[in-house]
Amino acid sequence: MGYTHYWRRHDHTHASTHVRKQAREAYGRLVLDTQRICKQAQENGIALADGDGQPNTQPIFTEGYFSLNGVGKDSHETMYWQAVPSVSEWQEDDVKQGKGVFNFCKTAYKPYDTVVTAILLRASQHYGKLVNVTSDGSWSEWLAGRNLYQQTFGVPYTGEPLTDYV
Repeated sequence: MGYTHYWRRHDHTHASTHVRKQAREAYGRLVLDTQRICKQAQENGIALADGDGQPNTQPIFTEGYFSLNGVGKDSHETMYWQAVPSVSEWQEDDVKQGKGVFNFCKTAYKPYDTVVTAILLRASQHYGKLVNVTSDGSWSEWLAGRNLYQQTFGVPYTGEPLTDYV
């Protein structure tokens, strides 16, 4: 175990055409905002890399997904977000029960955790009820991410505090 953030998405390949359209639009906004978050974080001295955390790389942004990590010893697990989440075989029952597609990122309190939490806050705003974010961390442990969010967008995070911790 370790310090981890979790999310369930309800915009998977089995969702209605309308829901998938909403999700594509949300992804377009999220990927642009994630680029802004990453740029601000790097200006603040948080080193970021591709999903593997390799030195001298940058976060990856495509039409289908984005991924990032810390660098070297400050990396842990990849933050990976797909435009439309694919449903793995082991998740079929959850999807059938309406629980959505599960994903997570264990950051182990490393510096890039600030970026991951800021991204998850923005995702919760863009996706609304199509995503449910939870965490091992308390709302106070998301302070650095909330500060990065405010610094990036010029306004504080105005959504509900994440209280449904796992």
